This record gives sequence, structure tokens and C-alpha cells, in this order.
Amino acid sequence: MKNNINLLFCIFLILLFPLEGKGVTAEGKGKPSTKEESGQTAVLLAQLDSAITHIKEYDDAHEKNIEAIKERLHHRKGGLAEEISLTDKLIEAYSKFNYDSTTLYINRNLQLAEQSGNQGVITRMKLLKAQYYAKTGSYLEAVNIISKIDEQHLPDTILPLFYDACRHVYGESGYYSHDSEINASYLDKAGQYRFLLQQYYSKLPESDIYLETLETFARNKQDYEEALKYSDKRLEHIDSMSKKYSEVAYFRSLIYKGLGEKEKEKQWLIRSAIGDLRHSIKDQASLWTLADMLSGDGDVKRSYLLINISQDGLQQYNSPLRNLQSIDILNNIAHNYQQMTNNQNHKLSIMLLLVGVLALLLGIAVLYVIRQMRKLRVARRELDENNQKLIKLNNELQQTIEKLHESYNLLNESNRMKEVYLGNFLALCSDYITKIEAFRSTVLKKQKSGQLSSFLSPSKMREMKSKDCNELLGNFDVAFLNIIPSFIDEFNALLQPESRITPPNSNSLTTELRIFALIRMGITDSSKIAEFLNYSVHTIYNYRSTVKNAAIGPRDEFEDAVKQIGTTQQPF
Repeated sequence: MKNNINLLFCIFLILLFPLEGKGVTAEGKGKPSTKEESGQTAVLLAQLDSAITHIKEYDDAHEKNIEAIKERLHHRKGGLAEEISLTDKLIEAYSKFNYDSTTLYINRNLQLAEQSGNQGVITRMKLLKAQYYAKTGSYLEAVNIISKIDEQHLPDTILPLFYDACRHVYGESGYYSHDSEINASYLDKAGQYRFLLQQYYSKLPESDIYLETLETFARNKQDYEEALKYSDKRLEHIDSMSKKYSEVAYFRSLIYKGLGEKEKEKQWLIRSAIGDLRHSIKDQASLWTLADMLSGDGDVKRSYLLINISQDGLQQYNSPLRNLQSIDILNNIAHNYQQMTNNQNHKLSIMLLLVGVLALLLGIAVLYVIRQMRKLRVARRELDENNQKLIKLNNELQQTIEKLHESYNLLNESNRMKEVYLGNFLALCSDYITKIEAFRSTVLKKQKSGQLSSFLSPSKMREMKSKDCNELLGNFDVAFLNIIPSFIDEFNALLQPESRITPPNSNSLTTELRIFALIRMGITDSSKIAEFLNYSVHTIYNYRSTVKNAAIGPRDEFEDAVKQIGTTQQPF
């Protein structure tokens, strides 16, 4: 039964998380992507996400730049030439930011050029107007403007502008024309003007426009390896933070698309999209294409985000052609989203069926477990009772061991002190025997010399007694501190800081310390202490009371705490 449950669970996981081919596009086309390329794509997508969060900042900066140009235009001091130059800057600033404003300033600059009478400027503005019309879908107007310009009378400086405008106008018009004859005718004209432009710039082989014509030609004839070489050369001369870089990156993605390298195509589309956002380019072909690609890869959420940003940009740009071009991509994303939803619903249905089967098996397993639990409950209760008894016995044993250990320590301490006491006692006895013998010898000598009476005079006896007492107390101090070297520090720890006692040196005790040293040794009777120290009982009582009044802890417990000094037990 257990094996059957495991088998069903494995089938459930396989259906829930189906295996997917790695490194293959959604359509099954393209070269497989390496782990390194996928990692690089993830880094670029993170940079794109970051750029998206700063869109408002980029647009504000761009609009601020536009306002600065308008301010300069409003306060200009020069003539028509300066006004035309500043209007050119406005056209450039608006060219990919707002369709209506670009058209407005192109027409205004054309009027200014006509007022100036400068045919070169007039022609340049007409060519710019035609080129701009072609980019935004006004093909008839663009072709009409181009056809009215007489190529034969154009100065050499205007010819490359004319060739460039013609190849774009005829190229765009032919590409989007539904008439096959017009399509073939315009594309042929576009090729002729591209060739003329290429010939003109052949004397500048490193110029971007020359390399761009060669790249476009190679890409159009599907020689993508050759086109990639020219793209590499263009990138060598272009700053990655420039507006031009976004355009070069977009066309480079088309080359990789032709080579079937989808991961690299995606990477260069991302780079182009990042550049478009940073430079406030609202005519965002890279964003549409990237959104469509991500939708095909199943990244519908990010795809919707990008297409919404692109739609916002198109609304600001306000070009009818671009709005129409984005409809197919939106439909494609919606289709992919619907397909993803259907797949998820199918998986959900299978999951629900398996959950039902697993729930049934789980119910059976629960009944089985309940029966086993009932059997185990009785055994567990008995085991718990035995465990409680063992815990109780173990605690009692532990307490007994601790008491034995404490008694053992106290016994060791007592034995050590007895040994020290015995050694000191024997030393004192030996000293006093020696002194008695010396005293006896002196008495005999004094008796023979007739000086015994003066030797045994009361003053002499008091002097000898005082000397012997001081010697006795000194020996007591040294012996006691050898036995309990920490006595002074531990004793002072029981007193208030201002009442602590400091002896004259480290090997002697004061009268107060001697009194409590005797108490520590078990001599608590004041009369015995007074007899030993050669003081009155009243004096000993006063000393004891004064010191106990200075105690940190309770006064009644002070002497008990003193008795514990030098042992393992803590006072108070």
C-alpha cells in the first residue's frame, strides 16, 4: 500500500512540473543558448528593470533640455541663422519624443529657411520633412516632396542628405506598399540611392553612415556574417551611452535573428530598449519586438509590462502608424496569454483529479494509522510512567551525589586545616620549649650572680609577657593567613566599602580581623577570645558589634557568613 502511494505521488509531481527542453525557443527554432548566455540575459533584464523604474527621471530630464532650448530660442540675439539652428535642435529633441511637435518645428524651420532664401537650408529641411513623413507612415507626402527636388541642381554638400532621404523614403514606402509593382519599383530605387550614398562616403570608410549602408546591404541579401562584421566596426566607434547605440543595437538584433541565435537577438534588443528608455525615445521598436519575444518564451508578465510602457510611449509620440503596427503584437501577446491560461487550467484539472485520488488513499492510510495509534497509546502510557519513575530516581541519585561531593570537599578542607593546625601547633610547642629552656638557663645564671630579684621584677615580667603576646599574635596571624590566604579579601567583601579594614601589611591582622579569624576557627565565646587576645570581654563585644553594624547583608547572619570564608559555600 505504501509503495502504491509513493508511485501515485511521483506521477503527480511529473504532471505538475513537466520537463521542458532547455536552450530551445518557444517555436523550436534557433541555436541552443548556453548557461553563460542565459546568465548574461538575466543581467541585462535586471538592468532593463532598473531603467524602467527611472523612466520618469529620464523623461523629466529630456523635457528640461527641451525647455532650455526653447528658452534660448525665445531670448536669442542673433538673426534667422541662429533661430534655424536652435529650431534644428528642437526638431532633433522632439524627433523620437513627440510626432506633432516634430512636425510643427519642421514646418516652422522650413518657413524660416524660405524667409532666409538659403536654398541649401530649404532643401535640407524638405529632405528632413520627407524622411520624417516616411518614418511615420505618410508615404505619399514623403514621395511627393522627394519627387519635386531636382537632383541635378543640388550642391555637393546636400547630395548625401538627398541620397539618404531617398533611400529611406523609397525603402519605407516600398516595404509597406500592398501593390507589388510599386513595392518592387520603390525598393529598387531605395537600392540605387543606397549605392549612391555608399559611393559618396567610400572616401570615409570608417564613417558610421558608410558602415551602416554596407551593413544594411549585407543584411538585405541575407549575408548575416558579413553584416555582423560591419556592425562590429560600427560599435567600435560608438559610445554605449549614446542615442546612436540604441539604433545600432536594434539592427544588430536583426542580424542575430537572421543567424538563428535567439539568445543574442534578445540581448541586443534589451540593450536597445535600455538605450531608448534612457534617451526618452518613444518610437520604441525594440520594446515591441522584445515584448513579443518574451511573450513567445512564456514570460507573459514582463511582456505585458513592456508593451504597456511602449503603449504609453506611443500615446505620447502620437504617431498613427506606430499605433497600428503595435496591434498585431498586442494580439499575439493576448493569444499567448490565453494559451498559457488554457494550459494552466488543464494542469489544474489533472491536479484536482490526482488530489482526489490521493485524498482517498490518505483517508485509508489515516484509518490504518489510527488503529496503530490506539495500540501504541497503551504502550506509550506505560513507557511514560516508567520514564517518570526513572527521572525521579535519577534526580534523587543526582542530589545524593551532589551531597556526597559537597561532604567530600568539606572533609578534604577539614583534613587540610587539621594538618596545618597540627604543624603550627608543633612548631609553637617547639618554640616555647626552647624559650622555657632559655628562661631556665637565664634564671640559674641570675641566681648565681645574685641578680634574680631584679630579673623577676614585675616590670620585667610585664615586658616579657607583652613580648610573648605580640610574638604569639604574630605567629597566629602568619599561620591563619597561610591556612586561609583569602580571608582578608573575603571578609572585606562582607562589609560596606567605607568600613572595610586594611591591615598594616599582608602578613598581619588587625584586632578586628583577629577576633573574626578566631570566630572563623570556631571560637565564638567572647570571654575566650578576650583571654586569647588579652582584652576585656566588653572590648571584644564592642569590636564585634561595630563590625557587624557595617555588614552589607543581614547583621544576624554576618558571623555565619564569616564561618564560611575559605570554603566552597558562598556567604549570604
